[in-house]
Amino acid sequence: MGRKRDAEAELNLPPGFRFHPTDEELVVHYLCRKMACLCLPAPIIVDIDLYKHNPWELPDKASFGQREWYFFTPRNRKYLNGSRPNRAAGKGYWKATGADKPISAKGSERTLGIKKALVFYTGKAPRGVKTDWIMHEYRLADASRSSNKGSLRLDDWVLCRLYNKKNTWEKMQQQQETSSGETMGSVGETGSDSLRTPEFDVEHKVGLPYFDDLGYPSQAAARMQASSNSKTTAGIQMAEESQKEDNEWFMDLKLDDLQSSYMNVRSMQMMDATNQDFVPPVPRPNHTDMLPF
Repeated sequence: MGRKRDAEAELNLPPGFRFHPTDEELVVHYLCRKMACLCLPAPIIVDIDLYKHNPWELPDKASFGQREWYFFTPRNRKYLNGSRPNRAAGKGYWKATGADKPISAKGSERTLGIKKALVFYTGKAPRGVKTDWIMHEYRLADASRSSNKGSLRLDDWVLCRLYNKKNTWEKMQQQQETSSGETMGSVGETGSDSLRTPEFDVEHKVGLPYFDDLGYPSQAAARMQASSNSKTTAGIQMAEESQKEDNEWFMDLKLDDLQSSYMNVRSMQMMDATNQDFVPPVPRPNHTDMLPF
């Protein structure tokens, strides 16, 4: 999901191939052969430093898988002289959960590998936030580490199975693909200028000039141009006729009609003035009534 990749074509896998190995098959047929530098039954498990990435980034780096993904990854020590692995990864860390599970070959009591379950937390320990990303780590029980003595490398290879407990990654990829398909469909239907590309215009002949093979305008282009010119001419004629009608109406007016209209408006204004409340004038003082100083 989300990867534009045909695994069956690239890896030469048969149609309908599914990869759902058991714990025993992963250890016996893949991890043991990887440590012995032998060919694997199917080259679908990629080599990657898993602890340099966030878990939600890893599905796009896998060569095969839809709901669970498989990787070969090295493990480093947390301290130079210790055997504790460094679980820091990306923007968080992997934390072990549950008890280790021994894995034996069918019909044998000898333990070949150890299975450990881990959960990814974002942030820094011990206040990290738990996520839905789960990893099953498979390592050999009797792996020789003498060659890595004095270095931070703890194991050359371990095999990891990664999946999302609530399958939120696959749902998110489906939503993104659906929204992307709807966007492309709307562009194809409406031809939006904001999302059109030159290739889109060439393919759909949008906004391209109509010329024949000799470089002259085609008959279709001539008809379109003639239609456009006729529409423009019709619009100009309608505007001229409207202007002509306005001028004729104004010329038909007589002086008597204008004077009568003016008198009607004047009489209405006078009536409005008489209907207003009368305010008596303030009497001016008489100079004779004034007392001498």
